[in-house]
Amino acid sequence: MNSPVESANVPENAATTTTHRIGRVPGSKNSAMQDRAVRTREAIIAVAARHFDTDGYGNTSINTISGTGKFAKGAMYYHFPSKEAIAEHLISDWNHTLGETISEALTSGSSSTAGEKLTAIFTSLARQIAEDTNVRAGMKLTLEPTIDNAAGFAHWVDAISDIIDTAITDGELTNTPTTHRLAWNLCAGTLGAANASATLREDVDLATRIEDTVTAHTKAATHLDRESTTARRQPEGRHPE
Repeated sequence: MNSPVESANVPENAATTTTHRIGRVPGSKNSAMQDRAVRTREAIIAVAARHFDTDGYGNTSINTISGTGKFAKGAMYYHFPSKEAIAEHLISDWNHTLGETISEALTSGSSSTAGEKLTAIFTSLARQIAEDTNVRAGMKLTLEPTIDNAAGFAHWVDAISDIIDTAITDGELTNTPTTHRLAWNLCAGTLGAANASATLREDVDLATRIEDTVTAHTKAATHLDRESTTARRQPEGRHPE
């Protein structure tokens, strides 16, 4: 039988009684500092988004953001070198939200019409724009001319235009100037509804305003497409009643 001393000298026993951790230990001071830095960064973004949304980019300064959030200037500049850097982050998040929303609508509605896909996309965007200040601010910043927004609004229009162009190619929508303007009208209408809703402070919620705008433009375009198709099918000398 092995003695207690012999048992203690077995390598396996030694391995179970002695552990060597490499890297950050969960719950350590470094981990807590990292978590606090993440929270500070998110708080800076959230406060800036609220000011960009309600006051506008030009009327918001670094001092305004730091004062509202009670952030130390050093902490702010550690995360973002400028107000523009915060705006660019919000625009990037908006583009990510837009891409995910379009992808989800196209995947789940693969057998639906172009009109139904567009309605699904903008209905989802309307909800997110109404509920999430960061998303709403990022969308508005795509039209801010004083920052490098990577042609944010044009990116949005182009993404919607791709869906419409595909529908035109497939013969689902008629190739008319009105149809080609639909993407711009939908995006501009959504932005306009968001800005007007904040200004007028009406009882109608923002999501409903956006959905009404999208429905009006979509119906107008598809109605003209139907009229154009009907006119082409009429025998010469006859007109639809």
